Amino acid sequence: MLRKVPLIVILGSTGTGKTKLSIELAKKFGGEIISADSMQVYANLDIVTAKATKEEQSSVKHHLLDVVKPGGDPYTVFSFRNDSLPIIEDLLGKTKPPIVVGGTNYYIESLLWDMLVPNFEKSNSDSEEDTNSNCEEIKKLSNDEMESMSSEILHDHLKIVDPTSANRIHPRNRRKVIRALEVFNQLDGKRNLSDIYKEQRSQPGGCNLGGPLRYSHIVLFWLRCNKEVLSKRLDKRVDDMLKQGLLKEVRDFYNANIKDAKSSQYTKGILQSIGFKEFVPYLESFDSNQDKVIESYLKENSYEIIDRKDNPEGLNVLKGCLDQLKLVTNRYSRKQIKWINNRLLASSSREVPDIFELDSSDVSNWNENVHKKAVSILNSYINDKKIEFSPMSKIQHKGEGLNEEISNYCKVCERLFIGEFQWQIHLKSNKHKKRKEGLKRKKNELSEEHIRKKNSRETLETQ
Repeated sequence: MLRKVPLIVILGSTGTGKTKLSIELAKKFGGEIISADSMQVYANLDIVTAKATKEEQSSVKHHLLDVVKPGGDPYTVFSFRNDSLPIIEDLLGKTKPPIVVGGTNYYIESLLWDMLVPNFEKSNSDSEEDTNSNCEEIKKLSNDEMESMSSEILHDHLKIVDPTSANRIHPRNRRKVIRALEVFNQLDGKRNLSDIYKEQRSQPGGCNLGGPLRYSHIVLFWLRCNKEVLSKRLDKRVDDMLKQGLLKEVRDFYNANIKDAKSSQYTKGILQSIGFKEFVPYLESFDSNQDKVIESYLKENSYEIIDRKDNPEGLNVLKGCLDQLKLVTNRYSRKQIKWINNRLLASSSREVPDIFELDSSDVSNWNENVHKKAVSILNSYINDKKIEFSPMSKIQHKGEGLNEEISNYCKVCERLFIGEFQWQIHLKSNKHKKRKEGLKRKKNELSEEHIRKKNSRETLETQ
């Protein structure tokens, strides 16, 4: 029996080998895997989301794969948190380590810390009675009203019901604005989102990012990879997806769930997700008959897409979709790294468990650099022995100590900035300085023109 059963979390950008390590550790320590990936929740999208294969899934129990069905409600970070926490509690009660793995870092953050609003029961805010009850001075907006309003008007209403949230949420961030208004409605207008965040932050172990850690025993692994190596690996993975049947997969999914979908909420969710939306330009322009022509052509040419005159219609469009997927995947991997640095390593006020770095750049040295090191760390942690590897050091964030919940409007550039850090970056930017100099120059020119006209009038008057 394990002495200390830890919650094992595997962080890392796309393509670093998180799935492989999670399966190895689950087999070694008798754990079960909880997928923290916002795309892998969708059923029938196995290739494009790089899910564990059916064989891998059969070797170790996986949770929260294929849980979103067509026509259902959108799957959010709240859905993930509420589904995951009971699974984790159950596994810990059985002394089986839960292994949380995935690239959606906000999902992982929602499990480790008490940082989201509780799971309130949604009220029927579309009814006239609910819209006007319990709050005579401030009218609560119904779902239909919010859907019909512009983002700016919604933000103006948020300023009335929750000025603190309005100050930290950009007016164009419609999703967050609506969520803050929904919380106000669900609490009958007696409290708001800012009140809840204030309570969480005031708890022992809380900070400006939210409440304290949920669990006492957590081991964090950060799988890292050389930038150039990772970029090539990600591009190759997209090429391999095409060989595995990606085109048929996205076509079947599009025809079954998107093309004539009745639920706009469902389609909005998947159409905003990396890995599917990139293929919409092709899927909307061509049909499955053309897919067969292209698939046949690709097989004959070993899946190499070369710019030739005899290319079948649509192939160049498909290539553009694949290139776009490579681009956004690489961009997303950099964003994932930035998130870990900013929200974990650079957070001085937040209680963050030790993070152990694992280098997966060289696949031939996986066993030595990744597997053995992770097993050694876990064995030492579980058995209360000294860990021979040092955790990663904290880093200094450039915005340390600045107020990130305040908005500033630049009259020069006519733009709104949330947080002092972004505001200071903007003030130092060349774009701001050039615009400021341009306005000053224009003002001087107008002033000189005014003086010339004045002198001209005076000259005429004296003649």
